[in-house]
This record gives sequence, structure tokens and C-alpha cells, in this order.
Amino acid sequence: MKHYPSVVSPSLAILLAALAINMSSWSLQAQTLPDNPVVKGTFLGDGKDGKIQHLVVQTREPFSDKAAIRLIFTEKDPSKSKKPEFDAAFKKLGSALMISVFKDGGIFGCEVAHTAHEKSPFSAVGEIKMIDFKVTETHVSGQLATGGELDAFDQKWNVDLTFSAPLPKGAFVAVADPASAMPKKADADAASEEEREKPVDAGPKMPVSELPLPAGAVDVEYKKVVEHIGFRSDASVSVVANDFSAKLKKQGWKETPGGLMAKTNAILKRKLNGAELTIMVQPAGKGCTVKIFTQGLDWSNPPTSSSSPSAESKPAKSKTTDAESIEAEANRLIKEAMKQIPAGF
Repeated sequence: MKHYPSVVSPSLAILLAALAINMSSWSLQAQTLPDNPVVKGTFLGDGKDGKIQHLVVQTREPFSDKAAIRLIFTEKDPSKSKKPEFDAAFKKLGSALMISVFKDGGIFGCEVAHTAHEKSPFSAVGEIKMIDFKVTETHVSGQLATGGELDAFDQKWNVDLTFSAPLPKGAFVAVADPASAMPKKADADAASEEEREKPVDAGPKMPVSELPLPAGAVDVEYKKVVEHIGFRSDASVSVVANDFSAKLKKQGWKETPGGLMAKTNAILKRKLNGAELTIMVQPAGKGCTVKIFTQGLDWSNPPTSSSSPSAESKPAKSKTTDAESIEAEANRLIKEAMKQIPAGF
């Protein structure tokens, strides 16, 4: 029996080569899409690495009518946390970095909570960039970087993290086009009411001295440089949080997303006429400590820090802001705004 040599036509050889390349490419792509989150790189706070090892990808409400997700990078395992965004803010998961990002990679929210930083968490929108951000039907990946060491409240920080993780169900759900359907009357009325309640950025800002504090607040400290307020109370977390909430509501402050109430901790988020408050209440001994991070208040003449209670019997006097303080506040806001370029929130 004769044996004939195998002969492959040129066209068939090209087809087989192309098939091999496609299979190799598909295999490589499959290897880069892990079933579990993968994080590599550094998150430095004053030269100390936060050792970020974990990532939680959360769905979140759209922002500015654009679909978005939240990325929560943590040092400790967040798998047993019911509210990882809450625990990360209180550093219960070690050092943490929380990023809110659009599908195109635009970052509109960045909270830095490094264990080496005393003055944290703090917002750093505009100072951290998303590089090579990719979104598939099932996964998200990219690189977060500050491009070098940055300064925040006399604290150094630096980020260079690459990541890949599965997308949760419902992530980046398209925002409905308002022109595609006629709104219901109730929705239209609500939208009109919201438009009426939009603050007008005019006139002097509220002096920080007019911010109401809960009864029994002691060791009140006003930090003008970072625009923070701190104090302690012998009352429990829930008592202080509820009293504070009631007083802010009476003054006109509106609750905003991101606040959380738990048995032992609380975060209050409030907004009024362009000013914003983030209030963190934590247990301490038989009472609690409170940190208030402010934005948009007039800090030109803050009250004197004191260890005496800020009792309601000693209300802060209202001040009329003169031209010099308005100019100083405007200059400060301009500097802050420039830090947000090119991204902002």
C-alpha cells in the first residue's frame, strides 16, 4: 500500500492559522477575567502602604443622569461586612479607598481613608485618575493613579492600583431618556418642587458659628485650616445623632444620600444652600466622639475652641460678613476649585 504525503492547500493553511490565533486570543482574554476581584499595587499614606488586597464593586444610583458604580478598595476582608461603604469610612476594614465612577471612566467621587492619616476620610476628587478603564458585560478593570505623591491637610498620599473584578447584577443600568416617555403628573410636580428648592449661590455663606451642635457637646474644637469640628459627649451615639439631626432639620438642612445609622456608629450627610456636612459619630467610653467635615461654610471667624459645653443657653451670635471676609472666602474657593480640574464633583 502506498502512503501519500499530506498536502494542505495555502488557503486552508491560512484559515487554520487564523483559527489558532483567535483561539489563543480567546484563551488569553478568558485568563484576564477572574471570578474574584484582583487588586495589585500601592496605597501610601505618609509613606506607609495601606496593603490594599480586596475590592467590592457596588451598584449605585445614577449621578447627573449618568449610570455609575462604586469601587471600595480595602485592606481587610469585607466579605462579612453588611455595609462595606460604612465600615470602610470608619476604617473598620483598615485602610480604604472609595471611588465613584462613570462607565466612561470619569471619577466623580473619591474618599481616602488611610489608617496612617489622622485627618481622614477626606474627599480628593480631581486628584486621582482612572487609566485604561474597561467594562465588559461581566467584568470591570483599570488602573487608579495619582501620578505621584500628593498633600491633603499636611498629610501625604499616593495611589497606584490595578484591578479587575466581576460586575454585580444591575451595574451600569442605562438611565432612561426623559424624552422617551411623558412623565407622570406627580413626577413632574416633584421635579418642579426640586427645581424650586435648588439653592441660589448668592450672598454670604453661613458662618460656622451658627451651626447648631447637640446639647452636652464638650471639648469643642474648631479647626479652621481643615474646616473640621470635633467634640465629645457623655451621651450615646444614637442620642447625639438624633439630637443633632433634629437641630439641623430645624435650621433647614436637608438629608443627602450616603448617611447611615447603626447601633454603634452613625454617619450624617446634610446639605443647605451649597454647604455640605459629613458628620461621623463613634462610640468612646460611655459616650461618643463626633467629627464634622464641612464644605461651603464661612470660616473667616470661627468660635474659640473650648472645653465647656456648647449649651443652647449660649447660642452663637450671628455675624455680618464684611467685604474683606467675602474676598478671603472667594479666594479660598477659587483655590479649591482649581484643585478639582480637570475632573470635579
